[in-house]
Amino acid sequence: MIGAWRKLPALAQDAALALLTTLVTAGYPLLGAPSGHTFLWVMLVCAVCAPLALRRRLPLTASLVSGAVVVLARLLHQPEVGAWVTVAAFASAAYHRDHDRWLPAVAATCWLVALDLAYGGTMEDPSGLARSVAAGLAPVALGHILRLRHDQARQAELVRRAQERARIAREVHDVVGHHLSAIRLQAVGARRGTPADAGRALDVIAEISGTALGETRRLLGLLREEEHADTDLGPLLARLSRQGLRVRLDGDPLRDEVPPRIRYAVYRIVQESLTNVMRHSGVSHAVVRIRRRSGAVEATVEDDGQAVPEGPGAPGGPGVPEGGGLRGMRERAALLGGTLMAGPREPHGWRVTARFPLGELGELGEKEGADP
Repeated sequence: MIGAWRKLPALAQDAALALLTTLVTAGYPLLGAPSGHTFLWVMLVCAVCAPLALRRRLPLTASLVSGAVVVLARLLHQPEVGAWVTVAAFASAAYHRDHDRWLPAVAATCWLVALDLAYGGTMEDPSGLARSVAAGLAPVALGHILRLRHDQARQAELVRRAQERARIAREVHDVVGHHLSAIRLQAVGARRGTPADAGRALDVIAEISGTALGETRRLLGLLREEEHADTDLGPLLARLSRQGLRVRLDGDPLRDEVPPRIRYAVYRIVQESLTNVMRHSGVSHAVVRIRRRSGAVEATVEDDGQAVPEGPGAPGGPGVPEGGGLRGMRERAALLGGTLMAGPREPHGWRVTARFPLGELGELGEKEGADP
């Protein structure tokens, strides 16, 4: 029943609501008015309720027309024709109006004052008038509050979707980009080497392709891959060694007591940094240092290559564009309460250092499910 109702167009829903409100207010469905009520009264009730059919398309106009009919009925000395319907219409206007949202409150106040005067009130009794206005404005305030909550929920959903798109972009960049860069380097080397070198390069390319296919399947099949992914740096460094980059791992590997999201973020940052070493530094050696100190995990990647802006630690300062890889690494660190510093090192080369807290910020990221 609810599903069928939601499938109806908004105008059909509002028309059904206007009809139902008319029947409830009139008392009897099209069989005549209650005793003491005239045909004019029934028509006025219909006129009060009918504007509800346009409460979403013309929210303020619908409430003003309904309110004008209520005041007219009082001036014609007719019984109550449904002032509560007009109050509900103003509350709906406060919810559905997209601009000048203060207007429904002002219009409702003016209508309540006019209605009080039509019922014999005077401006000499401000307390009674204030009570009437306050009682009538309460539903309007509720409409404003509900709209604010709706807008906040919508904004939160847009932010969530933007974060999810950014997360997927980071995963695609880190997973697919890493392997494609390695394949390209092997292919270029094979073209310039001997037939034996080409054969070895093809073997490496086959291995990389298989690994890339497996990681891509996990990426597409598990939206929360970081909770299940293998974050052991050993196979990654061994694979890079076969591709021509020898990496020395200095320090303890990440263990189980480190939250899985932090382990995953460190793994991806190290992977991206080493990929950039292969692509831009022009060296065949790099160092990865993993430390746990002062309640934090710290990962550093260093090389002795050329100081080019596209290196593993592009400064990203004034006049230097920040690439997608560095931006993605910064986002990974920031979403877990960490920091990332990247830039040239003395006397030459690049250094990327990521630091993740294991205290309140790390626990917060783990509990709230922050995406690396």
